[in-house]
Amino acid sequence: MGRNRLKTRQAGRLVEVVCYTQASPSDRPEERAAKNKISSAARQKLNFRAAWRKLELLLAANFSYRDYFVTLTYSPENLPQNRAAARKCITKYIKRLRVQFGHRGLTLKYIYNTEAVPDHPGAPGRLHHHLVISAIDPETIKTLWGLGQVNVEPLLDGANDSYEARARYMVKERDPGMEGRRAGQRGWTPSLNLEKPVESSELVPEFVTIQPPPGAYVLEKAADSNYYGSFQYLKYLLPEPPRNKAKKPPARRPRRP
Repeated sequence: MGRNRLKTRQAGRLVEVVCYTQASPSDRPEERAAKNKISSAARQKLNFRAAWRKLELLLAANFSYRDYFVTLTYSPENLPQNRAAARKCITKYIKRLRVQFGHRGLTLKYIYNTEAVPDHPGAPGRLHHHLVISAIDPETIKTLWGLGQVNVEPLLDGANDSYEARARYMVKERDPGMEGRRAGQRGWTPSLNLEKPVESSELVPEFVTIQPPPGAYVLEKAADSNYYGSFQYLKYLLPEPPRNKAKKPPARRPRRP
């Protein structure tokens, strides 16, 4: 076995793979520095501390195109005075949803955030919520809010929709590089029953080339190398599993007279 490290992280259909050369204690200083540069580039691709990347994986592990992305806004007479009051409103809403899911024998999974992003610099932000929710009929999602407008759309619908795009959108208020944003906090709240991404790590022979499986859709690909080592990064979506078609009941034979 060589000294290449292969790390894989899977969240539902979303898979990230990175393979890179590791430094060894027996390496010369210049060789060790070159390999550390390679492994550092690889780790940056799998930086689990990035808020949007954590959220992207959590979305991919628990939700699909069948589920919904919901925006909840407030009418003027119902607008909360602050974020604490808004959190109480969304918490009560989640409780009402949980009751309806329970009545129908469904399991509620959700991730929500609260925003007050201004339309332009210096303007006061208007509180609202974004919610990713497991599938139920959209009318139930709308009628249970009762504090303003509700927009319900598929989580993954258009050509530009992806888990990464939704995650980046939901945490945009925490971006320290944008004016008026609230950096330094996670910025989203998950239900406690969400599945976590599965991670694995192993040593592989040198010169291994990572490839997506047949039918996978490649989202991102990167590579780098120097005289002492290399790294490869691959991010892809596994093919959608086939749907089970409902079996038709056998046709009844006409009775003989």
